[in-house]
Amino acid sequence: MDKGQGAALYAFGSNGNGQLGIASVDDTSSPQSVHFSSTTNINIVVNNSLSSSPQQHDNNNKDSTTRPHVNAITPFHDFAAGGNHTALITHGSRQLFMTGSNKDGETLLQESCQVFKPAELSKRLQHQQPQQPQQQQQLNKDQDQNQDQENSGRSADMNKDSNSNIQWRSVACGWAFTIGLTEPYHPVPDSHNTIAVSRSNNNVNQSVYAWGSGSFGELGLGPGRFKTGGQAIPITTGLLDPSSGTRFELVKVKAGLRHVLLLAKEIRFPNDQGIADGATRTVLMGWGSNRQGQLGVLARPGGSGRGDPTTVAPMTEKELRGKFMEPTRIVISATTRQHNSSGTATPVTRAADEEPEILDMACGQSHSLVLFSNGTVFSSGLDKYGQLGPRALISAEDSSEEGGMEKSKKVDFRIGFEQVLGLPFVDSVSCGWNHNAAMDTRPIADDPTAMTIIYLWGRNDHGQLGGGIPYHAVNACLIGGVVNVPTGIVQVRIPVRRKDGSGGKEESGNKEGSVFESLVSYSCGSEHTLVTTQSGACYAWGWNEHGNCGGGVDSDGNKDLEDVSAPRLVQFPNRSVSLSTGHGGWVSGGYGSSWVWT
Repeated sequence: MDKGQGAALYAFGSNGNGQLGIASVDDTSSPQSVHFSSTTNINIVVNNSLSSSPQQHDNNNKDSTTRPHVNAITPFHDFAAGGNHTALITHGSRQLFMTGSNKDGETLLQESCQVFKPAELSKRLQHQQPQQPQQQQQLNKDQDQNQDQENSGRSADMNKDSNSNIQWRSVACGWAFTIGLTEPYHPVPDSHNTIAVSRSNNNVNQSVYAWGSGSFGELGLGPGRFKTGGQAIPITTGLLDPSSGTRFELVKVKAGLRHVLLLAKEIRFPNDQGIADGATRTVLMGWGSNRQGQLGVLARPGGSGRGDPTTVAPMTEKELRGKFMEPTRIVISATTRQHNSSGTATPVTRAADEEPEILDMACGQSHSLVLFSNGTVFSSGLDKYGQLGPRALISAEDSSEEGGMEKSKKVDFRIGFEQVLGLPFVDSVSCGWNHNAAMDTRPIADDPTAMTIIYLWGRNDHGQLGGGIPYHAVNACLIGGVVNVPTGIVQVRIPVRRKDGSGGKEESGNKEGSVFESLVSYSCGSEHTLVTTQSGACYAWGWNEHGNCGGGVDSDGNKDLEDVSAPRLVQFPNRSVSLSTGHGGWVSGGYGSSWVWT
């Protein structure tokens, strides 16, 4: 890519399987340019959304799939980093590219790769077909064998073209698996200019594909399916079973180490309660491991799983802490309880049309966050390091069994989503393995502090919280620690870098009266954090064993791999300035890895 034209993608950190896409398998603490395969038109891949035309710098690149980057010009429609592989979806063509390990078929490539390549869809994408009885499958097989060879060849060519032209909406990577969500397919009208719409089509002509491996149900393909053998297999189990009769518009997918969250809009039909045809409500599905409660409370399939999610047949703790092998409805609502400043919980009753929608979610190693449209964040899962954040005090009536869990138990996890207390209004969230970040990205008129604060909470043994100032302080004794574990929220700001007239010394620290940078993009890596500012600077802090916080190499060839306890400016050796001023940049963190767009 011609750097003189402006933007480029850089990567640094863990790279033992080529997951950075920098044409090597060496870790690097100095940002390196990311490579795309030589057969790829890079301008189409990367610059779809970054043309000099101002029409391409609009809100089309600030959609709901790219929320901690709402105020940045994002280089991709979606981006995800797994244990040893990486995936991205381009703007415009919605094409899927991958790099890194392919040991378990997690990249849809022929072999492991060190540069981003287009996924081989025509060879590896299976068509979505409803499950059929064994006798019917054998009958179809016999009929297929008797078809004319010419027709079979023509059909194969058509399928190949269809797979090659598929458009992707969202992608998520776990340890050794990938989940991909396609864009809706709009069929061509027939000769009478009509399109038949079947209510049995439960996902509005969309598909969810799984590929790779996972022994905790993270593929979502049903019991007994732990590998896909290099194929992308459509998920047609659980709530995504075409015969379930429920229609969804699938919005986005996120993955943790061994669990998956899928956000959808449930399309509701007229009934005796006055629901309008085509009315929707957001719902959350999950599958994979729920050992620490990272999926929350799930509805039993069959009864409440396909009916009203507010009435749940309780599961025992043993059942909830198992493996969920197929997409299952998660029970969560932002209107069931409202927490006041004293920490007590008060039931709230609202009309159905006032129910806040789910905007986004984020997955940690063994916990999850869910963001609602009213600016609240809910958490569930492992809480050993305070990653669930402050929550309401447990009252006497709440200590009884609810959803199969005794809430009075002192444990280092929680099964069930509850509101994170102490946060102001936020509209974006991000998860590391055991820490989190959230931010209000709305530019507010006449408010100089708007978009300058990032809120963090959770584990801090490597400086993941950036030495932030306490914002909402709470201490709770959690099992798993010798001493009290801080579960409060801290705030981090980046002071504006100025130069004096005597030698260019930079100001640093949160000094009183300091002017702070507006933040336009941020991301939690596994145990580190990244931000970019409005002026174009990139900062990183936290665990740095693989150089994922930058630092580079000194004159003696030694890498700076010490943990970074406070925000540190990332240096880009191949550029005259760290980032392009006014561009704002974009960041994404992975498993000991970092990506920066500049």
